Amino acid sequence: MGIVSSGIGIGILVCVPFFQLLITKVGWRMAYLMIAIFIPLIIMSMTIAFLKKPSTTTPSYNTEKGISPPVGKDPLVVNKEWVSKPWTLRRAAMTKTFWLLSLSLFLGNQVSQSIFAHQVAFFVDRGLAPLVASYIVGMIGIVSVGGKILWGALSDKIGREITYTLGVICSIIGMIFLILFNRFPISRLLYFFAFFFSMGYASASALPPLITADLFEGGAYGRIYGTLNMINNAGGAFGAWLAGFLYDQLGNYLPVFILLIACSLFSCLNIWWVAPRKIRMVPEKKG
Repeated sequence: MGIVSSGIGIGILVCVPFFQLLITKVGWRMAYLMIAIFIPLIIMSMTIAFLKKPSTTTPSYNTEKGISPPVGKDPLVVNKEWVSKPWTLRRAAMTKTFWLLSLSLFLGNQVSQSIFAHQVAFFVDRGLAPLVASYIVGMIGIVSVGGKILWGALSDKIGREITYTLGVICSIIGMIFLILFNRFPISRLLYFFAFFFSMGYASASALPPLITADLFEGGAYGRIYGTLNMINNAGGAFGAWLAGFLYDQLGNYLPVFILLIACSLFSCLNIWWVAPRKIRMVPEKKG
């Protein structure tokens, strides 16, 4: 999952500076029109090119029919009663664990998208050239590629909660550098921001599907994680709007950064309350 999700970072690295250059050359209206036309075409073309036929084999259990997966011989299972339940979206949504995880993803993506949506405007407002600001964003993309692979692999060794916590610490350090840049607009500070925040973003991006699988593995996993991802995206949309609203009201991004640090801490706390380690051990902790 870390390797798969690293593609987002490559997209950030390549697309953000390119789109900024495109806006500079042809204006934002034409640039947005070109993005609206070509990006969907590229995605659909790649999907058609790489799409494979569904597997003709079926698992020996079916959660929709109430047949639970076999867990008796799985050495990774800690809570056999939980894992043996035939999870469906409706059954999962009736648990406190589902909603704690939902809130964690909502807050985590709220932090990421608030920064992503407003960072260039913040940099330019503090005197940075727009194209240079886009390079900082591109740096976030390239660092997050390695970060997602690192966190994905590390979470299989030391556990999801500890790994997510390390990512949150990195994210908070990155936002502290933004606060410092707000007070002392020294461009070197932004490179530290880009490194640490991209590592935090990488953790919040790579781990949710793994945590969801630890908790709700089975035939309904796609629907359960799809619903969680919708809540995750709602957090991103709300965060981008809220950051803009607060800036319009207060005229400063400093309160936004402080609020986002609090959201990061609460998101991390929720992951510990969700406690995937109490449901299923990670592979390297078997035995």
